[in-house]
Amino acid sequence: MMKTPVAGRFLTIYSVIVTIALAMSLMAFRNLHESFEEISVKRINIVDDAGRSRLVISNQEKMPPPVIGGKTYKRAVAPAGLVFYDEQGNECGGIALSANEKLGMRALAFDYSNADAIGLFSREDKDGSNYEAALVINDRGPLDKIGNNQNRIILHTANGKAGLTFNGPDGRARLRIGVDSTGNPVFETLDAKGVVTKRFATAKK
Repeated sequence: MMKTPVAGRFLTIYSVIVTIALAMSLMAFRNLHESFEEISVKRINIVDDAGRSRLVISNQEKMPPPVIGGKTYKRAVAPAGLVFYDEQGNECGGIALSANEKLGMRALAFDYSNADAIGLFSREDKDGSNYEAALVINDRGPLDKIGNNQNRIILHTANGKAGLTFNGPDGRARLRIGVDSTGNPVFETLDAKGVVTKRFATAKK
């Protein structure tokens, strides 16, 4: 079939446009691998080859809701920070930086598949009246239940007091070892109802 002059010009223009578009695309892909000294963004999503999130860095406004067992839940507090995801796209830990008009809180957490596992946090009232820092270790609950975990160990300092608490499978304190704000050591055992059954304390010399 013979090409008309109009058709020939159209193909020529089309070829030029496609060539320019391909060249621009190649330049764009090349630029993706370039280095930057500084970049300002509200959120960065790191995904795997299947498009599933593996790491999200976000401000508080863009922080994604938690995903556990493939289901999305409402986040109690929307902090700025990082969120880690497992191979199925479920949240499995993160770093949170949050604050309100009364206090500020910083936390690092790693999770079981269905609940919080271990956390490291600091909390401080903005008026300076109270402060606390702690390492929290939890048991995992049944896999078919979300968030049904129990706290077992707390190592913390709060307002000048330092302590280590061991909890039973029900999450109730059974043994407490600490040093009060004046430097006096304290040792306590508790029953299942939380009543102190034995207490040993020595005054600082």
